[in-house]
Amino acid sequence: MADEQAGGGLSGSGQDGAARNAGRQDGARDLARTNPALARVSPDPEGIALIDHPVRLPGPEEVEFRVALCGLCGSDVVVYDADPHFGWVRTGTVLGHESVGTVGRVGLLVPEEIAPGMRAVPVSKVRCGRCSECVAGRVEQCRRPVTLGLGRHGTACGRTVVPWHCLVPVPDGLPDTTAVLVEPTSVAWRAVVEVARVQAGERVAVSTTRAIGLLAALIAKARGADVTMVGRPGPEHEAKRELAVRLGLRSTTAPDPGRFDTWVEASGSGKQLATAMASVRSGAKLVLVAMYASGTRQPVNARARRDVSILTSYSSTRSDFEEAVGFLLTVPHVGEQLITLFPMDRAVEALRLTARAAATKDGRPLIKAVLQPGS
Repeated sequence: MADEQAGGGLSGSGQDGAARNAGRQDGARDLARTNPALARVSPDPEGIALIDHPVRLPGPEEVEFRVALCGLCGSDVVVYDADPHFGWVRTGTVLGHESVGTVGRVGLLVPEEIAPGMRAVPVSKVRCGRCSECVAGRVEQCRRPVTLGLGRHGTACGRTVVPWHCLVPVPDGLPDTTAVLVEPTSVAWRAVVEVARVQAGERVAVSTTRAIGLLAALIAKARGADVTMVGRPGPEHEAKRELAVRLGLRSTTAPDPGRFDTWVEASGSGKQLATAMASVRSGAKLVLVAMYASGTRQPVNARARRDVSILTSYSSTRSDFEEAVGFLLTVPHVGEQLITLFPMDRAVEALRLTARAAATKDGRPLIKAVLQPGS
């Protein structure tokens, strides 16, 4: 498999076969069209810009992925803020991994079912295909996976190239405005179902400011849990409370102490983590799913309360993506409530607003900024 590493060339051959539906050599640059992309251009804070990103033709086991929508998230923010833990992300890297689009040109060895025009979402972690785990068929245990938008070029652009095996088909009943939420829904699914193992009747709290927490709350509610959203006091709280109500969720800024069986911490806030520790009962589960910035202070009692199981849930697998698609089919229009669309020429602004947790121009809370590469 030819692996397009971010900021550079190819680590595989990718040069020795003809791509289906293309009369040019694999790996050649397609310079006929411009391809606006949101990319890291400097290791400094706010070192992000809109650039033209030429896209090569797909290799034998790759496809051209034509992006319809791409959401921005915490991994894009830590690069924007130049978090030292992510200093390894190379300049030139195209950001983004929450996307939906269609297959364009395909490589010679791509299976027939992965055909041009197929709607899909890419799994954010791409397996290497060469390590001992991949060769043995244990692809979820790949020793050298790379993440779209961090370790290789992402999908905050009009077109990119991805391995065919990372694509998950999107059914017709799921509009793009909700399908773009498959990746964050897969993260929420893993936290609620695979890690917390939430059951009917549990009292579940979710602290959040963005999409993953809201989606986690909806998944827990669908499993029969008694769910409470926990927000932070501030000027945007009332708008977020109204959004929670529209989604059928209860919301508060002052949870009762010792009440909850499970707490999903999806805000990335040390203060909310402290609130969680004070609000769960003895024997409860605390699931950390947020991406915390370097230097985030965690309360002492988060380490001292041995009667609370502290669990971590990071990223997701292909099976989580498939479960996420199934769940979103039960709420196909939820995207209309959660996303704010930005044309590509406002991509840097969209990322800045995401990083600063700012409201949109009409005063609505920004839950999920989504880029429209074709606009």
